[in-house]
Amino acid sequence: MGRTRFVVARSAQALLVIALSYTLVFFTLFVLPGNPIENKLTNPQNPLPESAAGPLIAYYHLDKAPIEQFLISVQRLFQGDWGYSLTNGKPVTDLIGQGLSNSAPLALLALLFTAVLSLGIALLAVFGPRRLRGFARLLPLVFLSTPSFLVGFLLLLVFSFQLGWISSIRDEGFVTLILPAATLAIGVNAPITQVLITGLDRAAGEPFVTVLRARGVSEAGIVGGHLLKNGSIPAVTLLALTVGDMLASTVVVETVFSRTGIGFITQQAVRDQDTPVILAVVVLVSTTFVIINLVADLIYPFLDPRISYATRRSRIRAARRTRAKTPEVFA
Repeated sequence: MGRTRFVVARSAQALLVIALSYTLVFFTLFVLPGNPIENKLTNPQNPLPESAAGPLIAYYHLDKAPIEQFLISVQRLFQGDWGYSLTNGKPVTDLIGQGLSNSAPLALLALLFTAVLSLGIALLAVFGPRRLRGFARLLPLVFLSTPSFLVGFLLLLVFSFQLGWISSIRDEGFVTLILPAATLAIGVNAPITQVLITGLDRAAGEPFVTVLRARGVSEAGIVGGHLLKNGSIPAVTLLALTVGDMLASTVVVETVFSRTGIGFITQQAVRDQDTPVILAVVVLVSTTFVIINLVADLIYPFLDPRISYATRRSRIRAARRTRAKTPEVFA
């Protein structure tokens, strides 16, 4: 399968996953018995006045059949209309946009910290001084057993309250992102680091390493030019899957650092049963997750040229043809 055809097929699969997730969440939140929108708007404790609740009930067409509500919702979705919050009446797109402007830079920096931290610990555990290798292999276990809120409190205590390097109150731009990004990175990097250590251990024992040394290639050239490419493919897969854990951890981290990002908006929406906001957040997270995994699939052949764009089915067929041609004495 060529690269273009592979990209088109994987993009179609990604769109299908996003459409299915939207459909499932819509019918779960809006249509199943005990409609939370109607319950929220007709609740006597609802802070919205009747003058604001009436237009919202008419907007969501709660008197129509479920399939009609779904088709109207999809039509509005293509027009960029995500509906209105049930707690304050603001457009959902404005709330999500406000949250993304705070969470997107934090998530990107946390992803960069995760990659750098995992790579540094793995290289130290496999190729570092022997007295430090055991310590480096223990770090993923320590990170895995430490809750994110505790890491955040410790970083605030040391770097904000003791050293005074980063303010815990003022917004100092990029510097303000460092502590929450480090908290997210420490919370999710342990599985990636362990897989990367295993991959580098396996690659370092391959016969081609002996051949490269016999040809006079330096140790730095072997590690940087060959071992990292061979040993990092499972870690790249896990890094893409870790994005989901990172998005879930933002709820805790943004609460600890008092940031009004997607995590904080999600926590508020779940607490107040603000279903239009919950639907938008779920679709946003699933879209981000699918896109990052699609990018991870596309970069595999660049890391290891032996990996082709062939689909799993075609690889299985090729393996069966090869097995059929193999003499039984070698089977």
